[in-house]
Amino acid sequence: MRDPRLTRRRFLAVTGAGTAAGGLLTTSSSGRSAGSSAGRADVVTRGLTQAVLAAFEHHRLVALGESHGRQEHGDAQQMLLADPRLPHVVDDIVVEFGNAMYQPIVDRFVAGGAVDDQVLRQVWRNTTQSPLATGDQPIREQFFRTVRAVNWTLPAERRIRVLLGDPPIDWSRITTQGQVDAFLAQRDTHMASVVEREVLARKRRALIFYGSGHVMHSPEPGQNADHAVPLIEEQTGRHVYVIVAGSHPRLATCPRRTVIPCSGSWLESTDAGRFMDAPRLCGFPLGKLADAVLYLGQLTDLTQPLWNPAIFLDPVYWAELQRRNAINGNLIDLEQYRQQQPVTLPAPPPVSCVANRGH
Repeated sequence: MRDPRLTRRRFLAVTGAGTAAGGLLTTSSSGRSAGSSAGRADVVTRGLTQAVLAAFEHHRLVALGESHGRQEHGDAQQMLLADPRLPHVVDDIVVEFGNAMYQPIVDRFVAGGAVDDQVLRQVWRNTTQSPLATGDQPIREQFFRTVRAVNWTLPAERRIRVLLGDPPIDWSRITTQGQVDAFLAQRDTHMASVVEREVLARKRRALIFYGSGHVMHSPEPGQNADHAVPLIEEQTGRHVYVIVAGSHPRLATCPRRTVIPCSGSWLESTDAGRFMDAPRLCGFPLGKLADAVLYLGQLTDLTQPLWNPAIFLDPVYWAELQRRNAINGNLIDLEQYRQQQPVTLPAPPPVSCVANRGH
């Protein structure tokens, strides 16, 4: 657990929360002071680090939901991890991109121990999402190495622990799609159990780095009830402070990597489907799903963190990906992994939210 003597006064001193120097920014396309009017583009923003630190003043769990495959999200994570104030208020980071079977390996690595590269790579390569998502984008390995570097100068009791949230699938024993499906069905329940056992039961604080779909609140009773954060909130009674990545033309004047609270702004009632480029969320107000949003830039300006195609020339690794793909019915064109891809993201089709679902 972080220092038990971390009183409210000391917390405010560490994070700067509630002070004029706390990093609160006001942005507006018109230059006016930001207010709560839902009809204006004015919004009050904080830098990502400041927003996260301030959220920990009132919450033991803060979730940072990402839209997968965006370099800018990885960059924002790196800046957050590098802030020297973070280890004062965060004990653990729970990640989606790591197989829980390898928890002892990650514990040893981030604490500064020697781990061979081929052993470490199993953590993100052997998840339930393989071979669709191999984890070979540089931002994944970079995350683990950054936490290790952050821990380098910290005393043992203040080192950040990385908790692997993906179920402990052992691909060496997998031969059928049914076996894969059994682990896929556990993705949210397993992560929720990790948080309850390793974080809350031990009175620790945790950041949660997961896809936005896993961490959004239930917008209404029963909706998304089997997703990780709703499960945690239902089973523990604790509110998870949820920040999701998203974009909107009205945020074009905001600095990148800033966080905007939903409450009290036009974001609270805006359609989540359009904001998050997710048709399945059409009709739900954003404020019902998240407490705040992380603005990384306009969709047309975002880029991809791409793997090195040479990785897939390894004959042993390539053969294993082909085996896994065959188990899944050869649904993926693996050859694309061996080809250079454009760094720019393809232009997303416009999301048309027709149904209002009564909201």
